[in-house]
Amino acid sequence: MPKYFYSCKECDHSFRAYHGAKEKLKNCPQCDTIDGLVRQVNKVFISKQALSDAKKVGELTKEFIEDNREILKDIKKEFKENEYSGENNTD
Repeated sequence: MPKYFYSCKECDHSFRAYHGAKEKLKNCPQCDTIDGLVRQVNKVFISKQALSDAKKVGELTKEFIEDNREILKDIKKEFKENEYSGENNTD
């Protein structure tokens, strides 16, 4: 089961969770904020055991990219929405 890291936009609580690749947590377990969680991009970790289990580094890297593609897409969308709404403007 894949491991994911989340942080809350409201209380800055960070934690890791194990769940399927298509699942996504939304509510913060610390402050109960609804839709307050942001899934963080995971770092690539390739163990020597994984390499010896007949998977090539390129295959593992490709899996990592595919697992994080949706996360990056969501982050990009959120950034654009905040930018156009003026939330990040200092004017």
